[in-house]
Amino acid sequence: MYVLNLRKALVVLAAAVTMPGCGTPAPLTPIAPTVALTVSAVAPTAGSTTGGTTITLTGTGFGNDTTVSIGGVAATGVVVANSSSLTAVTPTHIAGAVSIVATSAGRTATAATGFTFVAPSGANLPPAITAMRSIGSRTNQPSGFADIGETLTLTATVADKETSEAGLTFAWTVPQGTVSGTGPSVAWVLPSTVSSTPATMTVTLTVTEPFTEGGVTHRNVSTSTLAMTVHDSQNEILNMGKDFLELFSQSQYTPDQVLHNFSTTCDGGNGRSAEYDDVRDNRYYFQELPGWSVTKAPPATFNFAGRCAFRSRRADACSRYAVHWYDQRLVYDPRFPTSHVGDRGETWGIDYVTAVLDSGQWKLCHSDYQANELPEALNGYAQLLFFKHGGGDGKSPIPQLLIR
Repeated sequence: MYVLNLRKALVVLAAAVTMPGCGTPAPLTPIAPTVALTVSAVAPTAGSTTGGTTITLTGTGFGNDTTVSIGGVAATGVVVANSSSLTAVTPTHIAGAVSIVATSAGRTATAATGFTFVAPSGANLPPAITAMRSIGSRTNQPSGFADIGETLTLTATVADKETSEAGLTFAWTVPQGTVSGTGPSVAWVLPSTVSSTPATMTVTLTVTEPFTEGGVTHRNVSTSTLAMTVHDSQNEILNMGKDFLELFSQSQYTPDQVLHNFSTTCDGGNGRSAEYDDVRDNRYYFQELPGWSVTKAPPATFNFAGRCAFRSRRADACSRYAVHWYDQRLVYDPRFPTSHVGDRGETWGIDYVTAVLDSGQWKLCHSDYQANELPEALNGYAQLLFFKHGGGDGKSPIPQLLIR
């Protein structure tokens, strides 16, 4: 009975201690650290003004939250090994002796031994990044051009008088995607999607040269950038071609409106000039009627500085569209004496549209139409094109149907 009563008394006593009144728990009072924060030693005690020296602090009371300030500038890469040892990396700083301060749990401690920043003499010159370029996945693809989802090679030419390439550190930074490899040439896998294209992305290369003077290790750092234009070329080209043909199919749009995505320099300006003449003639002689259709026929193909198969047009990319047009003659044309004002025509076939990379942007260059009808069956605008671009008097046979 005595043991039982004693147990009850202990339970009552515990309740009285933990529940001082009205069932409200007593507030917990923080317990101050029992070990003082001190920094008794620093090694090494000197390093370069260029930063990057790893130092070891020895002392007491280091916690996982410990930060280190060297000459009033925060150190980087602080790693706490245990309560009496940590490492940190010095920042860049002007030359001279400075103090080292550690902070943890609201406490601060100044190292008994300071740190001296030593400046390099300047005799050792930094690496020279003389060139940067990208190498694409397509033949003759220009440097600075990239497509979403593409894997590029990034390469740089770097020279250093005192240090071999193997002694240099190369750090490539890209805003999106991933980089693999090391050294002056790496692979960059671009993201499969970006918010909008074309998009400008900047590749940054940082080359670091470590060297020693008077027992102190210094760093020379050189940085260079490469501006990249990232495209979704398939959609950009196919959408521009479809936009061009849809505007052409509606007679209220002027030639300049229809050709707003055409390059003015491609093929010496002849591509746009020839197409301008064709659209102008269409607007003069014909009214395009409802019922037309324009359908993409992907994929667009690429042949930088090459030619497209149809009519051997010189271009960087080639695309195709299935088209179906209806038109009505507005003006009598003596070249076609059997035609009359009000005559209606219909044609269907494939329109081949070329594109060029113009100042980093895709632009259209040529448009060539191939009708599915036999020459003698052509009428309306298709007949006019045939006459202008390969049919002579509109009756003479030719080896193939090439009408613009």
